[in-house]
Amino acid sequence: MQKSTSVSQPLKGCVLSSHLGDVTSFSVEKSSVELLCSHGRVRVSFLSPSLVRVQVAHGDRVYRDHESFSRVPFSEEVSVTVVDESDSISVQTEGVNVRAQKTPFALGVSDPSGDLLLQTLPRGPLMDGDGFLCQFVMPDDARFYGLGEKTGGLDKRGRRYEMWNTDNAYSTIDADPIYQSNPFLIILSKGKACGVFLDNSYRTSFDLGSNSDDSFTIGASGGPFDLYVIAGPSMADVVERYASITGRPRFPPRWALGYQQSRWMTYESERDLLDIAEQFRTRRIPCDTIVLDIEYMNEYRLFTWNPVVFPDPSAFVRKLAKKGFRVMTIIDPGVKVDDSYDMYREGVSKGYFLRRRDGQFYVGIVWPGETVFPDFSRAEVREWFGSKYAGLASCGVSNSSWIDMNEPSNCIYDGLKEEYSMDSVVDSEGRPWEPRLRNVYGLLMANAVFDGLKATHPGQRPFVLTRSGFSGYQRYAATWTGDIHSTWEHLRMSIPMLLNLGLSAVPFCGADVGGFMGDVTPELLARWYQVGCFYPFFRNHSNMNTARQEPWAFGKEIESVSREYVSLRYRLLRYLYSLARHASRTGHPIMRPMAFEFQDDARAQGIEDQFMVGPALLVAPVLEQGSVSRTVYLPAGKWFDFWTDESFEGPREIVVDAPLELLPVYVRGGSVVPMGTVTENTDKNQGDLILAVYPQGCGKFEFYEDDGVSQDGPSATVLFSTESSERSLLLTVGQRKGDWKPPRRKLVFEVRGIVRRPSTVCLDGQEITLSVLRVNDVGSRLRIVTADNGQERRLEMVL
Repeated sequence: MQKSTSVSQPLKGCVLSSHLGDVTSFSVEKSSVELLCSHGRVRVSFLSPSLVRVQVAHGDRVYRDHESFSRVPFSEEVSVTVVDESDSISVQTEGVNVRAQKTPFALGVSDPSGDLLLQTLPRGPLMDGDGFLCQFVMPDDARFYGLGEKTGGLDKRGRRYEMWNTDNAYSTIDADPIYQSNPFLIILSKGKACGVFLDNSYRTSFDLGSNSDDSFTIGASGGPFDLYVIAGPSMADVVERYASITGRPRFPPRWALGYQQSRWMTYESERDLLDIAEQFRTRRIPCDTIVLDIEYMNEYRLFTWNPVVFPDPSAFVRKLAKKGFRVMTIIDPGVKVDDSYDMYREGVSKGYFLRRRDGQFYVGIVWPGETVFPDFSRAEVREWFGSKYAGLASCGVSNSSWIDMNEPSNCIYDGLKEEYSMDSVVDSEGRPWEPRLRNVYGLLMANAVFDGLKATHPGQRPFVLTRSGFSGYQRYAATWTGDIHSTWEHLRMSIPMLLNLGLSAVPFCGADVGGFMGDVTPELLARWYQVGCFYPFFRNHSNMNTARQEPWAFGKEIESVSREYVSLRYRLLRYLYSLARHASRTGHPIMRPMAFEFQDDARAQGIEDQFMVGPALLVAPVLEQGSVSRTVYLPAGKWFDFWTDESFEGPREIVVDAPLELLPVYVRGGSVVPMGTVTENTDKNQGDLILAVYPQGCGKFEFYEDDGVSQDGPSATVLFSTESSERSLLLTVGQRKGDWKPPRRKLVFEVRGIVRRPSTVCLDGQEITLSVLRVNDVGSRLRIVTADNGQERRLEMVL
């Protein structure tokens, strides 16, 4: 059926009628051009040659110089060329050409080759009152990625999404809005990527063709029209430039990449938790962190301990530390209304909580019952809240915090929503709070917590895990997808959700392994562990009164599968930690859609049931109940089965066996994957540095090491590079750069997937006698052990 192309309202209650009209004149100031129109004005500014900012002021209003919660200081000197033609005004840089049509006003952005990246429909944004709506041309081949944490498939075309942080708990599989808002979109058309970021914390909408075949719309109920257009041409370019204006992701401590175990309202005593920890060690399943949900508190008072369950919190944390575990605790924003509670009394006396229009503190209903909420929009409140972490630190709790319910979630019991509505809440200047500040409450709480942990643990990298957020929260926190269900449908959905989070500069993200809501089945748990070991954030968490889902909960078979894939996570820790470091410097995802690595491959652009981990690993999980095989798409180039070393030439589809114990994983030819031995936690020495080397391709990878926790401590990098063909291989291990000195160890070259014994092998120019080479039983791996002295090493092979 042909869809309508009519303009629909972006948000309920927002009436749109007035447009900008025609361009009547323009002026130029440095790298900005202002267009005066019949019914308003438009400012086009360049932050870099490929980064354009478009602001609109309707009527005789001035531009809204709003407080941006997302932006970080960023700009470059940009040289622009302005060309005034009879029907248009063009502004050119070396990266883009912005063309403003004069009659009626319309704006287009194209790349230097002339390919159109973004084009508004004539007359530009429709505006009336506080709301606006802007329609854009939708190319026939356009795919839409990003928007952060949203349900639905990887490609968002055909759906409409709202940005309004809501504790929705996945009431349906396509529920929207949910916990977070990331008004950032990546458009892929003709093999080229373009980013669009609306810097507006009000309730906004992205209608990506739900009512039209040829246009998409972006709208808001209020706030500024402040739009950034980010040219590629690659998705990597777009994500990196987006991160340059909203902030680079925080580099997590190494232990946060390890496996974490959690459950709500089942670990009810110290003994329960110590037993869980002991089970991990005796069953030889690696684990770094035991996570405590809200029951550890004294009647849900923040920063307190339940005196019955934990009579001596410090002693309890020390016992876990002796077993090699860290402790991470949950903190919600809501403060219990209780005159005997120090934090409540202090916050009341200093006026730190949100207020209603009548000046009284707003009171909601959360776990403690009546609850007040800190006003995190105020710097002094953020500092006060963050200072409370000193008490947890004094008990030995790790430099971390899991922050939840921070949409903020309120009125958690049925029938209370109207009575406790937040419509009456105002900000510190007496303006309505919800329209502008609701979406950034989680971001501002993450800011408070991150700064508090930094002050409490000077010189160390904090780890904050937040449920809610807004564009820019990656500066402070990682995230997980909230209260997903223990179903195959939700397992499948977790992959595109995490992939789009990664494309939104939130690389450190995960979903609860096994699902949170409902009873997991043995098969589902095993398959979820296989996927979860490649999530950037790897945690098992479940709800009260549901089936237990520790790795051993369903007997030996499922325990064996779970152990295998948790152990694989630790074998790959060196690779994953290097990817996390790279992500913190570029914003690039760790868990990547196929399109990120193979943007020109039309087949790869739509795949959402397999993914890349970094540039080397292709993961193709089993996502259907009862399946013991699946189809895997391999893009162009040579690929190797991670388990058997069997090689395949892409592009092609293959059908592979995948019994319950097996997760299909493939490695790109030319890759070098740094690995180590399995340890019980990430603090343990992983022994020799094992380089899994795959021939028949060219590649580079930067290996990173440090002490795992320090903010600015010693560190080192080593560049691995390969040049390979069917009959030769050259691997260069660059000189170690930096002041980090690893423990004494060997450097192990493990060349995989070789089909014949090499005729010549040289290390640093010296030929190695073939008799000392080790080739495995199936003849596909060759292993060379040498000293890891930090100097450049060159391995050359003729096959």
